[in-house]
Formats: sequence, C-alpha cells, structure tokens
Amino acid sequence: MIRSTLACLLVCTAFAVVGCQPEDFDSAVPTTITDVNRIVNNTSLTAAEKRARLAELGLSPLTINAILRSERTANQFGGDLRSAYDKVKGNQLNRLTPDEVQIYGDAASSADPNISVNLTDEEAQFMADFFADFGIRSRPELGAFLDEGNLPPGDVDASVYRSVFVDFDPDTLLDQLP
Repeated sequence: MIRSTLACLLVCTAFAVVGCQPEDFDSAVPTTITDVNRIVNNTSLTAAEKRARLAELGLSPLTINAILRSERTANQFGGDLRSAYDKVKGNQLNRLTPDEVQIYGDAASSADPNISVNLTDEEAQFMADFFADFGIRSRPELGAFLDEGNLPPGDVDASVYRSVFVDFDPDTLLDQLP
C-alpha cells in the first residue's frame, strides 16, 4: 500500500512539475467589437491592410466584406494593385475579385488619359462575374470575344472592358506596383 501511494505521489509530482502543454490563448478569447473597431477606424491602414488585420482575427471573408462595406476597394474579397496586375498578366482574369477590378480600373484611369472609369461595386461585380462565368482568362480571349460582336451581360459597356483590359498595357503600371 505504501509503495502504490508513493508511486502515485511520484507520478503526480512529475505531472505537476512538467505541467500541461500551453494553450493558444489568442483563439480562446473571441474577437470583440473593440478589436474590430480599432482596425476599421485606423486611418493609417490601407483598405487591404484592414482586410488582412481582420482576417488575422479569424473573421471570414464574407464577414470582412460586411464590416468594410463602406471601403470601396475592400468590401468585395479584397486585393491590391499587385494581385490584380499579376492576374491580368498571368491570364487569370477569371480569378479577379471585384475589388481587384476596381483597383485595376482606377490605376488604368490614372495612368492613361484616354481611360476614364470609376467602377461602382455593382459594375465591378458584373465584370468579375462575367470573366468567371464565361471563362475569360486572358486579354486576347476578351479581345476575341468583343471582336466577334458579343456584348458582356450587365450594365458595364463593352468599351470599358476593351479600354481597361484589352487596349491598356498593364506594364504601364509597373512603377505603381507595391
């Protein structure tokens, strides 16, 4: 009896000294509105940085879209000029987010005096959906689609697609890339 008690005491002492493995306490406490507001109201953060910080809190992309609904280029799954440029150059138009469409359109407008677009959230959504639904991956594919007299569905004029994604040279944006 003394041996089993002594063995039990020894085992308990060993567990007490070693302890349990530490837990990840960051995920143990749920995100609060204070945490979210601290990020959303931080004027030193760009829209893309706000999205990244909110994602670090464990919020889903849809929740982030709702929280950043007033951020024109961060309320539809985000992105930045680099990600938009990479998708345009990499023949991945069908993977552009609506935010990337807006960001790329803004950059094209600022770089080329012949382009004047300021896409709304709805217009950018139409364009992103069109690329995805029609499997338009590259600038030449889009050009061929438009050259055949086809019109993209939605409220965005075909001339906007052509000026921003066919005629505009994306390499003009190289000096603006992050």
